Amino acid sequence: MGTKVILLRSQDIFSDSRVLKYESLLKKENIPYAIVGWDRKGLNLKRENTFFYKRRAGFQEGEKAIVNRVWWTFFLFRFLFMHLKEYQIIHACDFDTVLPSLVMRILGKKVFFDIFDWFSDEVKTGKSWIDKPINLLEKFAVRHSNLVILCEKGRLRQIQCTPKNYIVIPNVPSQLLGQINSTKIVKENVSWPIVIAYVGGIVHSRGLLELVDCISGDDRFVLKIAGFGDSIIENTIKAAAQKYMNINFYGKVSYDRALEIMRESDILYAMYYKDNANHIYAAPNKFYESIYLNKPVITTEGTLVGNMVKQYRNGFVISEGKQALSDFLNSLTPQSIYMKKQDMGKTKDWEKKIQNCFSQYIKAIND
Repeated sequence: MGTKVILLRSQDIFSDSRVLKYESLLKKENIPYAIVGWDRKGLNLKRENTFFYKRRAGFQEGEKAIVNRVWWTFFLFRFLFMHLKEYQIIHACDFDTVLPSLVMRILGKKVFFDIFDWFSDEVKTGKSWIDKPINLLEKFAVRHSNLVILCEKGRLRQIQCTPKNYIVIPNVPSQLLGQINSTKIVKENVSWPIVIAYVGGIVHSRGLLELVDCISGDDRFVLKIAGFGDSIIENTIKAAAQKYMNINFYGKVSYDRALEIMRESDILYAMYYKDNANHIYAAPNKFYESIYLNKPVITTEGTLVGNMVKQYRNGFVISEGKQALSDFLNSLTPQSIYMKKQDMGKTKDWEKKIQNCFSQYIKAIND
């Protein structure tokens, strides 16, 4: 393998914009790297500098997911140990990659713990004998990693554990960098029907079924949804797309295709229901997609991203639930979207800020 940095992520990598951003940075800086991902659907995936774990697994499978992650952990431990002399730094993305990485720290490797989501809140079972040890282990990982990477500083309130050394790298996908006021933005005028886009995880607590219910058959709107995840929610969306002409479901798409879908829209949908504690502190790339693509976003009151949207005036912040969404959609007009676009905060400062964050990451690698 012969590399300096090895990134670990329990996804297929192709659609993971944050991992792709790191890969782009490492290539730009000519830093040798490798990636380990998870081919959950058994598609025999192949990509440059990437190794895949082959065990089939779904998403949000409850206790079954814990069993699958145990096998994933054994795989990572074996892989890292077999290639021990071929890398210097392990970039562990989320808790389900960090424990075998910390074992390698005992053997002289540096560990960067990148908290995409706070795992303790993401997989709560309601059983204290499961949930409490996971939380303690996750905090242990924060305290004992060489570097912790956060999406936003506000997440420190969630993890309730201050790292010895941390940096903040916002969720700005590499494909967006340098595209402020890009000529690739193809839909600037707003008219009926209003085009709403959602690209992301098809999971509970994102208000997707409420959105589909509100939009179905309403010729004032066109809904474009892309992503993958919970099969029941996916099938419901597929059925609606087959029944109603104004709903389009694209399934899993590349990030470049995701950007195309968003560029062709008038407004982005990014609700984060607070019954998932991670959503309160979520720092999604949808916030930055809104800023960079000059597309207002719909998001949730009482969340970190909702507060950011209010601060930078780049969207609409509403309450959770079907009724609140229906009331909002009934008030939404092309003119209100156009006025919001005129009011959106300037983005030039973001580019400089984000480049500074990247410089900290590269410096940490080279130290």
